[in-house]
Amino acid sequence: MDGGMPDMEERGTTVILIDALGHEIVKRHGFLPSGLSKPRNMPTVLGFSQAALTTILTGLSPAEHGLWMMYSFAAGSSPFRWIGMLPVSSRRRLLRNSIRWVLDHIYHVDSYYSLYDVPREILIHLDLPARSRMFGPGGAGKHMNIFDELEARRTNWISWDHTVPEERAFDELERAVESGDHGFRFLYTAGLDSTMHRYGTKGEQTRCHLGWYRDRIERIVSRCGGGRVVVLGDHGMCDVKRHLDLKGRVDELGLNVPHDFIPFYDSTMARFKIRREAAGRRLEGLLFELEGGSLLDADAARRLGVHTADGRFGDLVFLVEPGTIILPSYMSSEPVAAMHGYRPEASCMEAAIFSNQERVEWPAAPTDIARFLLPGFEAGERT
Repeated sequence: MDGGMPDMEERGTTVILIDALGHEIVKRHGFLPSGLSKPRNMPTVLGFSQAALTTILTGLSPAEHGLWMMYSFAAGSSPFRWIGMLPVSSRRRLLRNSIRWVLDHIYHVDSYYSLYDVPREILIHLDLPARSRMFGPGGAGKHMNIFDELEARRTNWISWDHTVPEERAFDELERAVESGDHGFRFLYTAGLDSTMHRYGTKGEQTRCHLGWYRDRIERIVSRCGGGRVVVLGDHGMCDVKRHLDLKGRVDELGLNVPHDFIPFYDSTMARFKIRREAAGRRLEGLLFELEGGSLLDADAARRLGVHTADGRFGDLVFLVEPGTIILPSYMSSEPVAAMHGYRPEASCMEAAIFSNQERVEWPAAPTDIARFLLPGFEAGERT
């Protein structure tokens, strides 16, 4: 997608954001494309890619930009509420196609989302906070992202995201760099994230995938003609060693869904909307004593920038320990080799960041990255 007229330096800026490019991972595999600095470690945010990417693009914490998780608990009417009127026997494929049609044509959802294995009886109580394409103007709703700023500056820009096949995206980026027609070029790819979910962080497939990135990045750096190049990840990845049947333990309480509470079982965290105080106390007591994870208290949530006073992402949040996944969950009933979404202080969660500039004032926090990618950017609301 293009926009505006060029007003940046002659050869512009190229940003390559590789999902799950963690600092420990690049060190383990010796990932260091020639022409770039040694990798620096960069903290991530608590949550998954939507939270980290939106923070990178806006300079705001998840609590500020409001896009912490893909699904929130609906404060009022849910865009999925009509599902409850369909026969329980409705075929899975037909149901999914119907949901996508409604979200596309009625609610005009242009953001990435996945239905995963979220039960229909849970979906009707959920909402999608993100509605617009992330890597473009308006991608953070009412908040400015770097693409809004590029438009305001009338800077010629182009971006690629997960909807473009990885090899094609790098081919087109390479041609864009050579042409010098765009002042700002941004490529996001989730290929490495997918590879490590399947094979782990230490596998040969991961090493080969990183090698492919190294070769493509080196070609781009060699063709940028002195332009600025930044390569970074949004978070790291931890190899999975343990499984926790959290849903089974909660079901043993005999509480009623949705009258007592509404759960959302993610891969590394579970969130609960409490509807009856007594049920909430019983659930909190179980989670407090459960081995393999811990409750996220309000003080920690504020420190991590994910606290929301209205509880739209849950009244209770349970985080598992690094290397553990909740199984089964609404993400999958099958195990994976590696996962992310753990507490940001875990070393395996740190992202990596590189630049072809010799002297750089590196960002100290995820909220500093937007200004690092686009100097002069200031977080705020769209006008």
